[in-house]
Amino acid sequence: MSLDSFYYPKSIAIIGASNNIYKAGCQVANNMIRLGFEGKVFFVNPKETEILGQPVYKSLLDIPEPVELIEISIPAKGCVEIFEQAEKRGDVKAAIVMASGFSETKIPENIEMERKMLEIAKRAGIRVIGPNCVGVMNTENHLDTTFAADIAQRPGGMSVISQSGSVGASLLSFVCDQPVPMGFNKWGHVGNMSDVTTEEILRYYKDDLSTEVIAMYMEGMTNARDFFETAKDVVKKKPMIVLKVGRSDIGAVAAASHTGSLAGSDNIFDGTFEQVGIIRADTIEEMVDTSKAFSMAQMPKGNRIAILTEAGGPGVISMDVIGNSGGIAQLAHFSEETKAKLREILPPMALISHPDGYVDMTAGADGPQHADALEAILRDENVDAVLLFSVPPTFLVPNEIARVVCEKMPIARELGKPVYSCFMAGNWVREACGMLENAGIPTFEMPQRAAKAMVNVISRLKFLQEQETGGLQNV
Repeated sequence: MSLDSFYYPKSIAIIGASNNIYKAGCQVANNMIRLGFEGKVFFVNPKETEILGQPVYKSLLDIPEPVELIEISIPAKGCVEIFEQAEKRGDVKAAIVMASGFSETKIPENIEMERKMLEIAKRAGIRVIGPNCVGVMNTENHLDTTFAADIAQRPGGMSVISQSGSVGASLLSFVCDQPVPMGFNKWGHVGNMSDVTTEEILRYYKDDLSTEVIAMYMEGMTNARDFFETAKDVVKKKPMIVLKVGRSDIGAVAAASHTGSLAGSDNIFDGTFEQVGIIRADTIEEMVDTSKAFSMAQMPKGNRIAILTEAGGPGVISMDVIGNSGGIAQLAHFSEETKAKLREILPPMALISHPDGYVDMTAGADGPQHADALEAILRDENVDAVLLFSVPPTFLVPNEIARVVCEKMPIARELGKPVYSCFMAGNWVREACGMLENAGIPTFEMPQRAAKAMVNVISRLKFLQEQETGGLQNV
């Protein structure tokens, strides 16, 4: 069954909507109205008469119009009754259960309450996300069933699955807090996975035309075989970046207690992720950075990276990332023509090809020299991608460097060679970073983050080429 009733409902009833700012039902109601959800929204609360200027119904049964999706934002003990009402209505297709206090507690009576709730749902043909979850978001119709505050809905190509509502919402905050917010498409928090599972949402995203890249925060799984079989199918069509926590023994215990799922051996996850083609991120930042790279830039045609830097330190930092990539990425080997061109363009103190594929322009390089050196490197047939770093001193205006660099982006796009950049640091370069991103150059706060994102993208290229040809080109 499709999950459209969760992500594209024509109507939603929020049970437990409230005027009390200290209750989740208040924020959910506010999100739906603030964002302008395109369907119909009904509020249900026997203690309220009006919320945000809209009438409130005493019961789900009182709503006179069709209800496709219900969101239950009341304590666990009242949820079974709501499902009984939904069954009586006969038109409810999907339910999101926010309440905790079910099977994740391991308490027999709570497990039984969840079982009874699911029994009614199955009998009534109602699919369930949760319990112990905050639901879904969809930027296409401005749906947000969560109580996350002030998440901006900017359309993008990344869709998210999270086994933590707080981490998942924070991820979107990071996504929106870019020089140019990268946006997202869909978002889902699975909770206890009593009915709809991680694997089902993965399959939905795989077939979703608006989803270009999938990011996932994972604490554990209930069925490892099903997960990896699903992932194998997904990665054939779309990149999949997973932040799998619980690496340590104590972390694994905490993860299992949070979701009620199995954390598993981290070594097994590491090996299987690589075999299947999943990109494993170690931090939230890496997951965001890699998703950003896939969303904003072309995929390189090979693994040969050139580093063009105005300061030595960032370049050395990024070379460590490339050197530790296990051969996934390598420094490019410049042609003699390119080296001669760079010597012609750059100040005499510039370090060119020490080592090969690395250029330290030095602080003596002005904006046009940044741009001309970038063009020379892009035109080298031995280069597949470029890392561009600058730490503009006070006598180099960041915006001016960005302006002339952006003028070279049509060349990069024509040649199919992505450019990732890191201008350091803070407010001094933030406007310049926005200019770069508007021109299609993803920017990163630290050089190692830019380099790691590029290595991760190349690992995807390596996986796809091995599937097709049995090996990575240009190695």
